[in-house]
Amino acid sequence: MKTSLRLISAAVLFSCSLLAQADIKLGDKLPVSPAVKVGKLPNGLTYYIQKNARPEKRLELRLVVKAGSILEDEDQRGLAHFTEHMAFNGSTNFKKNELISYLQSIGVRFGADLNAYTSFDETVYMLPIPTDKKENVETGFQVLEDWAHGVAFKDDAIESERGVVLEEERQGKGAMDRINKVLYPKLLNGSRYANRLPIGKVEVLRNFKPEAIRRFYRDWYRPDLMAVIAVGDIEPAEAEKLIQAHFGRLKNPAKPRARQYAKVPTYSKPEGVVITDPEAGGNAVMIRYPIFAKAEGQTYGDYRAKLIEGLYTGMLNQRIAELTQQANPPFLFGGAAMDQVVSGYHAFNTRAVLGKDGALPAITALLQEEQRARQFGFSAEELERGKKRILRGIERQYLEREKSESGAFVSEYTRNFLTQETMSGIEHEYNITNELVPKIALEEVNAAYRKAVPAQKNKLVVSPAPARRRRRCRRRPSCWPPPPLPRSRPWPRTRKSNWPAS
Repeated sequence: MKTSLRLISAAVLFSCSLLAQADIKLGDKLPVSPAVKVGKLPNGLTYYIQKNARPEKRLELRLVVKAGSILEDEDQRGLAHFTEHMAFNGSTNFKKNELISYLQSIGVRFGADLNAYTSFDETVYMLPIPTDKKENVETGFQVLEDWAHGVAFKDDAIESERGVVLEEERQGKGAMDRINKVLYPKLLNGSRYANRLPIGKVEVLRNFKPEAIRRFYRDWYRPDLMAVIAVGDIEPAEAEKLIQAHFGRLKNPAKPRARQYAKVPTYSKPEGVVITDPEAGGNAVMIRYPIFAKAEGQTYGDYRAKLIEGLYTGMLNQRIAELTQQANPPFLFGGAAMDQVVSGYHAFNTRAVLGKDGALPAITALLQEEQRARQFGFSAEELERGKKRILRGIERQYLEREKSESGAFVSEYTRNFLTQETMSGIEHEYNITNELVPKIALEEVNAAYRKAVPAQKNKLVVSPAPARRRRRCRRRPSCWPPPPLPRSRPWPRTRKSNWPAS
């Protein structure tokens, strides 16, 4: 309790000292929330620790590895995801099936609680542990250590799991899979990402030699590419001691392979893609503007730019929503967003769910609304409403801060490790948002919008459509929109398909 009070007091004093300054210096870096302890072991492993009492007697553990399908060699297509499977098939301290049996015995449900996912650039293992018994916590950290460097990769276990992963691939086939195979090379503009979807290639999954997956594990499961996150009902000093004991002895390879991120080129010309499929719902359209490289901002100026982005996106969304109130609306629902495409790349896009008149009026209305905002800008009245929406939103988060669950903090710290997203804490964000938003001028919001949504016509317009005289998808929402970032889905391990994510 004393530690919690000290952390709260430190947060309040820090925020108040900031507001006491005459002006926020936009070039200064945003601070790290005093509620989280961030550290790094000599071997390069990063850790995040926070005490949080919601839910009670529960500890959320994560092992985050900056290794996904983008790092696979040609003979390893699909083996990043396969490695995730093997983590549950025997390790240094847990024989096959022992891990699941033990965790179920202490109330951890396989699939609902215990799980993992693999994406292009990362693999994340999730383990919530009850803290009512000290030995449970110790075992939880042992499990994470085994995942980090103790997966067994026995030949018979690999052969057994081969059929499971192939069945996932088979069950994943359908309208969504066929659409994705056309769509992702377009969305990712022919980059390496387009050829490294996490599910991999059937011929590789069926025929790879066990040494290929062991090589992937040796190359990329190493401490300088890992983070351990512990948030929940635990004293930070105890958690730090356990992390040092379990992960301090991990070693990096003598000659580590360089961890590189693939580049994504921007669109060089306008393109329209109509994806036909017998089961496609054909009930939505997307307009994607040029992809551009954008690292997560670290300064107050970057945070202010993010607020401006939220203002013009919110105002455009309000205009799009008003179009659906017409007597004969061009679409049923629509929206705009600045999305992260893959790590380090963003793009502005608009989407709409089609009405009875189909794609043409929806595309026309979206382009006209985008052009109107670009040509004439937003009004002062719209900006004031937008500012009030942002301030109300941050106030609501601030007032509900004591209700924050450990899982929300874990997600934030995962993003910090993977993409360097800032983590100043809600108290600090509430104060600086209230300081910055009122001073944002209409001219700079309009200028930022014009930069994000350029006038040139190198856009990508995508619409799935049913093939003629063939049955339509019975469950339209499953056909569209496509997942923004393919990954193996955290899913109950009942040997059903867990890819692609929706």
